[in-house]
Amino acid sequence: MKLLRSLALIAVALAGTALADTLDVFEYTPPPGWKKTPLEGGVMHALQTPEAFGLIALYTSVVAGSDAKQNFQGEWKRLVNEGLGLRGEATVEAGPVNGGYQNLVGGMAATQDGTQIVVLLSTFTGLGRVASVLYLTTSQDHLELFDQFNASLKLNRPITNQAPPPAPPQAARPNQGSSQGAGRSISTPTTNFDDGWTASVQRDFVRVAKGETLVLLHYAQPLPENMWVSGNEKERVMYYWNRLVAGRYRADGPVKVFDNGICYTCLYFGESSATESATGQAKHVALYIHFNKGQGYAIQVVAPNFAAFQRDFPNIEAVGRMAGYNKFQVKPADLTGTWTESSSSALMYYNTLTGASAGMNAVSGNNEFAFNADGSYTSKHVGAFGFVGSQTFYNDTYRGRVNLSGWRMSLTNRFKNKTEVYEAYFEITGGGPVLRLTQVDTSLNYALTRK
Repeated sequence: MKLLRSLALIAVALAGTALADTLDVFEYTPPPGWKKTPLEGGVMHALQTPEAFGLIALYTSVVAGSDAKQNFQGEWKRLVNEGLGLRGEATVEAGPVNGGYQNLVGGMAATQDGTQIVVLLSTFTGLGRVASVLYLTTSQDHLELFDQFNASLKLNRPITNQAPPPAPPQAARPNQGSSQGAGRSISTPTTNFDDGWTASVQRDFVRVAKGETLVLLHYAQPLPENMWVSGNEKERVMYYWNRLVAGRYRADGPVKVFDNGICYTCLYFGESSATESATGQAKHVALYIHFNKGQGYAIQVVAPNFAAFQRDFPNIEAVGRMAGYNKFQVKPADLTGTWTESSSSALMYYNTLTGASAGMNAVSGNNEFAFNADGSYTSKHVGAFGFVGSQTFYNDTYRGRVNLSGWRMSLTNRFKNKTEVYEAYFEITGGGPVLRLTQVDTSLNYALTRK
């Protein structure tokens, strides 16, 4: 398998073609007929037929070192090993320099009942960043298209090669309602929880407060790829501490970072007594970071002293649970429009005796809800599941009425004409609100973004 075969001929053939779309440092022409769907940190183009499934996902660039091979390994771990749940190493080859970026391409293949599954990763390292494109297919017929797409990419200079400065001191700003932050406007930007915590939407975080204790649920920020490969607890915690805390609080001594020892699910946590630079007041500051697909989700706690901190947070896990306070009620005016989600996952099976591939179980789907101002809705659900080569496909459409009551949403005329009831709320992210729907009597759930 050669991703870069006939690269020069393909490049010539594509010369002069109008590039129809952009993402961060990428300019590219979307494959005709492939459905475009936003992803967290990127965009996906997918094509699904009864015979095959293909996917091209482009990811925004992140700060990285200059070692192209190390960056590839970090992205392979993030997007393939952890993102897709596939184990195995890639066979890597170098591509040409593109706009100052060194291209590396690698992939692996497996076979199930004569059907080949291929996952490919193309990374571009340069100008202090790495940008990635992930390709996945169940059909050899897609490989030539992947060749052409990879060769047609144009890489541009990033807007800046410097990490953004620490967030300005906003913790003490009063809530300003639905005007907080472009793309994050909702009708009810404040939630008063029964246990005394109050959450409010702010520009760079969700602010949660009770008494004199303040918690900031920062929106996702990427971890540099060189730290994703080899960064230890202290390096990772201090990276986010310097970006999110140091601009406002001066640690009175070394930041105490939790030492996991040997761990599978590691905790990333640091704390220190500190002085608020603007007021000179003594505080106790803690920072907890949860990682998911290369993104760091930081929870910052500011308490008047250590005793107050310990009272509210008797262990590190209690800090992590504060992520559940990013929860805001949905009102009818917020719903109007189209909301979508797309997902794909795969699990490779291996024979425990021989180590040979035993096939891939893959799940992919697209869900789209159109909510209308008159209280009606239409939803479409397309996808496939099961072992590649013998997958079950579905394509369902429902139409009915939607009703909101507090934190519950009911949808009529669902499967077998039944009414389904969901817990419904908004979770605020850096890209806007995510509509979370969880069916109350099953494990079915949706995480929808506005189209």
